[in-house]
Amino acid sequence: MQSSVSGIVREVRAWGVKRCDKPLCTNESPSQQSSPSHASTRKVASWVCVPPGPGCVGMKSGNSSCSGIKADIALTLPSPTTPPFTLKQTERVRARTSGSAITFTRICVGTLQADPRQRLARPSTSATPGRRGLRASLHLVIAPTVGEVCRSPNFIRCADGGSHASDEIARRTPGEESRTMPAPPLRRAALASWLTLSWLAAGPSTAAAQNVPLVYVRCPRTVETIEVTGEVTVGGTTSTVTRPIRGWDAYDVLPDVVNFYGDFTGPCDLMLHEPGVGERVLYDCTSTSSDDAACAAMDPAVSFDGRTIAFAVFRGTLRQETVSIPRRMLEPRDEVGGYVGDYTRPNRIMRTTEAQLHLLDVATGTTTPLPHTPGTFDAGPAFLSDGRIAFTSDRSRISSTRVMGATVNGLSSQIWTMDVDGRNVDLASHHALASDQHPLQLVDGRVAFSSWQIFGARAFSSDNGSVGGFGTISNKFALFVQNPDGANPFALYGQHTGRSALPHIRQDGSESSIHLPATIVPHFIAQTHDGRVWSADYYRGNNNALGAVFGFTPEPEGREGLGYDEVPSDWDGPQSGDLFRPRDQVTLALWAINQDLSARAMPEPAYRTPGYDTDFIWAGKLGHPTAVPPRDENDPGLVVVWGKGPCSTVAHNIALPEPRPPITSGSSPVVAANLVNSLGPDNDNPACDTGIYRAPITPLDHPNELERIVDEVEWHEFQARAVVPYRDIFGVDQPADVPRADRASSHSMLEVGTPFSLIGAASMLFRETRPFHGYHFEGKSQFGRQGTDTFEWQDEDLCGVRFLTIQPNREGSGRTYDVTGERVVVLGEVPVRNPGVTDGRGQPDTSFLLRMPANAPYMMQAIDCDGRTLNTDQTWQSTRPGETKTCGGCHVHSQEGLPFESSFAGRPDYVPARLGEGTTPLFAGESGTAGMPDVTEREGFGVSFTYENDVAPIFERRCVSCHGGAGAAAGLRLDQNTTPERLSGRMTDWSYYCLVRDRYQDCVPDPLQHRMSRGSPTTLARPQLTRYIRFMSSRASLLYWKAANARTDRRSDADFGPDDGYDHDIDFGADHPTDITPEELRTLARWIDTGCAVGPGATADTLYPTLHLAAETEGDAVTALRVGTVDLPSGIDPSTLVVCMVQPDGACGPDLSGDAAEAGVVTVSLASPLTDRDAEVRAEVADRAGNVTRVQRTVGYLLSSPPPPPPPPPAGDGGTTTLPDGRVVSVDGGPGSGPGPDVVVSDCACRAGGPSRGAPMGLLLLCLALAPIALRSRRRS
Repeated sequence: MQSSVSGIVREVRAWGVKRCDKPLCTNESPSQQSSPSHASTRKVASWVCVPPGPGCVGMKSGNSSCSGIKADIALTLPSPTTPPFTLKQTERVRARTSGSAITFTRICVGTLQADPRQRLARPSTSATPGRRGLRASLHLVIAPTVGEVCRSPNFIRCADGGSHASDEIARRTPGEESRTMPAPPLRRAALASWLTLSWLAAGPSTAAAQNVPLVYVRCPRTVETIEVTGEVTVGGTTSTVTRPIRGWDAYDVLPDVVNFYGDFTGPCDLMLHEPGVGERVLYDCTSTSSDDAACAAMDPAVSFDGRTIAFAVFRGTLRQETVSIPRRMLEPRDEVGGYVGDYTRPNRIMRTTEAQLHLLDVATGTTTPLPHTPGTFDAGPAFLSDGRIAFTSDRSRISSTRVMGATVNGLSSQIWTMDVDGRNVDLASHHALASDQHPLQLVDGRVAFSSWQIFGARAFSSDNGSVGGFGTISNKFALFVQNPDGANPFALYGQHTGRSALPHIRQDGSESSIHLPATIVPHFIAQTHDGRVWSADYYRGNNNALGAVFGFTPEPEGREGLGYDEVPSDWDGPQSGDLFRPRDQVTLALWAINQDLSARAMPEPAYRTPGYDTDFIWAGKLGHPTAVPPRDENDPGLVVVWGKGPCSTVAHNIALPEPRPPITSGSSPVVAANLVNSLGPDNDNPACDTGIYRAPITPLDHPNELERIVDEVEWHEFQARAVVPYRDIFGVDQPADVPRADRASSHSMLEVGTPFSLIGAASMLFRETRPFHGYHFEGKSQFGRQGTDTFEWQDEDLCGVRFLTIQPNREGSGRTYDVTGERVVVLGEVPVRNPGVTDGRGQPDTSFLLRMPANAPYMMQAIDCDGRTLNTDQTWQSTRPGETKTCGGCHVHSQEGLPFESSFAGRPDYVPARLGEGTTPLFAGESGTAGMPDVTEREGFGVSFTYENDVAPIFERRCVSCHGGAGAAAGLRLDQNTTPERLSGRMTDWSYYCLVRDRYQDCVPDPLQHRMSRGSPTTLARPQLTRYIRFMSSRASLLYWKAANARTDRRSDADFGPDDGYDHDIDFGADHPTDITPEELRTLARWIDTGCAVGPGATADTLYPTLHLAAETEGDAVTALRVGTVDLPSGIDPSTLVVCMVQPDGACGPDLSGDAAEAGVVTVSLASPLTDRDAEVRAEVADRAGNVTRVQRTVGYLLSSPPPPPPPPPAGDGGTTTLPDGRVVSVDGGPGSGPGPDVVVSDCACRAGGPSRGAPMGLLLLCLALAPIALRSRRRS
């Protein structure tokens, strides 16, 4: 006969509560270790499960149905009770102690949800009225029979009848003594103990957080140890030691911008968290995978009605890595050093071969794979308000930017869209030449995504201490937005920001002395009910996409943030990282860092989560924000992933007490594991364990304010999405519907099926392109982050705008063909001077409008009348067929722009220039007629300027007589031409290398070497490339000066000298007469300004043709097909056009077409109208280089083609119009049909053409600067 424990049970602590499906759980081994912070606490059982059925838990604010709950509990028993305890899992759960026993037959657990406007004080902190925090207590009853009850005013009854003597709830803050509650009377001759359980102020409110169904991903967390045996020597004595080494979860890998296509931990399951029910596997990879055939379900997205989940399934193999174990991991005192041997890490990493999108019906669990090309990667889906799905894919098979000096580049990813059945696939980010990832549609209808921005100088905005070199290339991400069809891309966050001088705001609204975290990699985006956009920000590759989480309210469309006069100007030396930063940016938690090292130490009070026996040493990191329905108007409605532990493979042991163990700082393959392994076998701190938590307040002052939702020790849980209707979060059924570009505007120059677009600007002089802290010789941020004026140019220098076509890379090698990382082709140069006309700011009107090919990456440069660059884009842009984009200024990202409709180019009779139609216009100097440039035309769809074809012949004719042979003037030889061997490597016997790549000045005689203010005195800093050339800036390059025999950067040699630090520049020096011609000078300038192309591969055509398929319609029938084609730079091969009806087997039916237009639209007649909406039409065309574009559209999609545009307005007398400078030009071919100059829109931020959506629609980077410029659209009725 068992006897009861005498006395009282002082306290029960529940370290975690979760639902369970079984009447009783399989118990883990009971722990007899004491908690360091609660010495009297003995953990009796890892989990105690409550049987389902009557007598279970119902929460007052939640589901009252009965289901089991398991609670990780610890008992504090009255002295002198001591361990050991034993636990037997039978129909009756028993906890034995010293011959006495407590018998559990039923446990009722309830949750008291706190007043959301109060929180319990932590030690030395008074309660703060008006601030949200955590306060929750659990009520637990041990009773001998099912008839017993647990009741509280805040609980639903667990069974019929009866009550407890007291309903008092005990609250305790850390450091207080536990309150002793009187025991209730015995009932039925058994012990019935009334226990009040205090959920500490430092503890999470678990049940309160579990009120939203979530889909999420779980991957196995590595909890295995490695048994390591080896000889160690201590005090001169050598012995053999065997020890288990743990901490290998440090090397689990979760997806981030680097491990996007693969090389992450696997296999991984898609899960559903159902409040009141438990966790359900939606797509099972864990139990179906083998090392040779594994899968991982990733990237869930929820449809706007909450009924469908889209996700990606990655497939591949699993591998494990071998590492060498140092002796000092076995024994820190070892005196010999070295390694004991190689061991296999227990982590399993996926080598992926493909990824395929799937749709899952939440109600039925039915999964439908979407059409897929084997070997390609389709991932990161997002539902769109037009009924389609956006996703990230490598279907274009292009390679990322090859940064100058880098050795490798990889496969690019771009944003595509398709119908929910996988048809009508369309590339929606032709501008993405590096990588765009994880789209998300915002409430205003735009699609936000993370974009890898490494063109040209972007990779050199930081140099990691290597002067003139690039920083961590894979960290160069920013947040961008675009319309769902890809129109109107614009920088949303991070394109210009770096380190911040702005303060973190505390919970009480006061400013912290600590700045906002620097921008590194913003990725994994969410938007909450209040419109705020949230993102993780982390250091790529080593931190499992964990770091800091920040939020901001997007600025009005066409703007990014703070202007020049709003940014602290006395910080960070010559450049601040806050220009264009959103004005209300906040950081969710200052204790979570985004640096490439271990997390910060856990602040007071001490804290740990269920499943762990020891308090956490590290505060951990945050990531993966997602939106959930808010509980009230003060709730941010935000869920995040919390990674507990140091969570970095770059270990830093500052959180450990001194003396700090060896091998606990650094990045070798075992150090991060040893950082936690060194804590000893009695400490179970994780190296990294991710789980899903709710953030009930912002900001979070301590990790204990997070509310636990899903977090199991054995799994990493992340990528959560609320499985609820969109209306539950945002109050509307779906985001705003943004029309396609060809339907958003109508212009007589954009016929149905056009492959062209219109681009214009209200002003090129109204600009925000100057460097924030001025022009410095040593100023890498001037191009890499912000401010792409090539020198301190004046308004009178501006003459026109040059459009560049940027061709993608197709090779995976690290070879570069110029200094930009891509192939740059001049599309044309267009005047912007409109003499005699002033704009809305009283400046000379410098507006323009032109037509150019769509679906092609481009950039722009402001130029003078000799075609020399004044400023230049550093971000790819593109347009969609039929799109009209106009801009209110040049990179005006902090304020309202000028209305395009009020500019000269906005007049109905303005004649837009035409680019990409078989000739390339180039400036040939100022004509003397009203300051306008002379313009010459070259045949072709674009012009490349290369060293071998254009520059070396000039040197041969004009320069080598002095700069040739061993005695070359100034030590500069210009007669050492390109060879295959010289195309790669550091070749000082190659003239191109000495001119373009010699940042170390190896080719320069010592007396002529320029001395720098920092680093190696002879290593040149960006934007200077070499002594002779400045990045994309002919007018600031010594080579050009000497050719022109004049300094052309509006400075003199006397302006700055060696004592001027960053401003000490290269001097022009002695007079240098040449017989070079003006045309040769312009060629040399264009070669420098377009990136100094070199090698036979520089002129390769790697750009796919533009092919736009549309239709003429009558009612619900397609009566004819309209096929628009154009190609840059080689041109369309007209004979390759094929148009057919797709047969049931997927084959192409009879060809319906004739020849394609080289730059225009052809009409394909049909024998009879097409009325079957599911029938498909295929069109295909090739360019002269053999690049092929194929488009396939359903009849239903073609029925959405736009109507014919309006006719052009009447021409002037004789079909001509007179420009302000007196030129008379023809208006044949269609002047603009936009509103006249009396039309003024209320918001001049850049927009794409189309109807208003409350705020102007669109946001595009148009003018000439580091980032995309604020594009403004023309409203069309």
